[in-house]
Amino acid sequence: MTDKDKEFMWEAVLEGRKAQGKTGTNPPVGAIIVKDRKIVGRGHTSKLGGPHAEVNALRDAGDKAEGATVYCTLEPCSHWGRTGPCCVALTDAKIAKIFVGIMDPYPKVSGKGIQHLKDHGVEVIVGGMYEEEIRQDLKEFLDRVAAGTQE
Repeated sequence: MTDKDKEFMWEAVLEGRKAQGKTGTNPPVGAIIVKDRKIVGRGHTSKLGGPHAEVNALRDAGDKAEGATVYCTLEPCSHWGRTGPCCVALTDAKIAKIFVGIMDPYPKVSGKGIQHLKDHGVEVIVGGMYEEEIRQDLKEFLDRVAAGTQE
C-alpha cells in the first residue's frame, strides 16, 4: 500500500461523506476510480432506490474504468435489492483492482462481493486504510446490521 493508495482511499471516504443523511437505510459509501494515477470517476450512494457508489463512479468514469483501480469504502454488494449487484457492475466494466475499506457485515453480502471479484480475476485488497473513520461514517448501517434490523 502506497501513500498514493492512502490518498485515493481518503478521497473515497470524503466522497462517501457527501451521501450521509441522504441514503435512507443504505450505507453512505464512497467510490473513486483511478487510472494512470489520476481520478477518472467519483461516486457516492444515491438516495434509497438509486444507484450505489460504485455504479455512480463507473458512470462517471465511462470507458476509462476498464483496467482501472477502484477505491471503495465498503465491500461492493453482491445481491439484487432495489438495484443490481455492484460487484457484477465492476467486473462487467473490467476493473483490474479494488481496495475495499471494510468488509460488509450484512449477511446477504458479507464476503460474497469480494469473492465474486476474485473469481472474475480482480485483485482485491481489504482493509488497512482509514478503517476507523469508515466505521464511524457507516455507524448507523453497521449498528442496524449488528442488531439484525437492516432490511
